[in-house]
Amino acid sequence: MADSIPDLWPQDIGEASLQTPVTILRQEAALLGEKTNQLVTAEVTTQSQGQTFLHSFVIVAPALDNYKYELFKVQHGISFYPMTVIVQGGGNNIGSQAQFIEILRMIFTSPNTKNIVQSLIAQIRR
Repeated sequence: MADSIPDLWPQDIGEASLQTPVTILRQEAALLGEKTNQLVTAEVTTQSQGQTFLHSFVIVAPALDNYKYELFKVQHGISFYPMTVIVQGGGNNIGSQAQFIEILRMIFTSPNTKNIVQSLIAQIRR
């Protein structure tokens, strides 16, 4: 009788409880639409390049012929952190989910972001 090959994989290998960066970005994109009554929305697009993921956070004005403005990009490997958040050509190295959420808070509450969203709304309501 041949020896059977044992199952060497851990029991919990198929369980994923991590909150991914793209999940956080998509949730924030949905919240922008809610806050602006869908006048200005956001979308997150993802590309993979080798072993790197690149997410683009894009502000969209559907009523302005789907005008799009790329606010920032997030680049990370398979393990999420460390990651790089790229805003207007500059990169910020992020080492944890808490730091990622804090940099997102800074981006979303910045005068530049507020100006972009409010300018789009003003053009829609003209």
